[in-house]
Amino acid sequence: MKEYNAAFFGLYENVFMVLKKTFGEERALDLFRQIMERGLKKAYDNSGFTRGDPQDFARVVGERDRNVGLHVEFPEVTKDRIIYRFYTDPFPGLRDKVKGKKLDGTYMAFKARYLLGEDWAYETTKHLWGGDKFTEHVITRS
Repeated sequence: MKEYNAAFFGLYENVFMVLKKTFGEERALDLFRQIMERGLKKAYDNSGFTRGDPQDFARVVGERDRNVGLHVEFPEVTKDRIIYRFYTDPFPGLRDKVKGKKLDGTYMAFKARYLLGEDWAYETTKHLWGGDKFTEHVITRS
């Protein structure tokens, strides 16, 4: 795995903080969501993924995350459920600046919807910022 890319994630942290100061938290989250979606779409479109395939979700998301130095694992991947765990905090500089679940929503909903389809949703069941050993997103087909 590559080393955590502090410059890459630090840029996103700075963008969020400027947006929050300029527009307030809710508008900043909305704009940050749009920025994340553009970047993730471009990254995933170049990965040759098969939409709706949970195994492919784990492959392309895992590859991209590892390429930017995040330690992630997928302890469960079935046709209707994926457990996606972050052992590395991608945005440590935003801790105490925004709620973790709100920030995670700027990219998690897109990942599930774009890579898996509209009939998939996620729930954050554990979070590093809450004292857990990892952040866990449980993604299920509805």
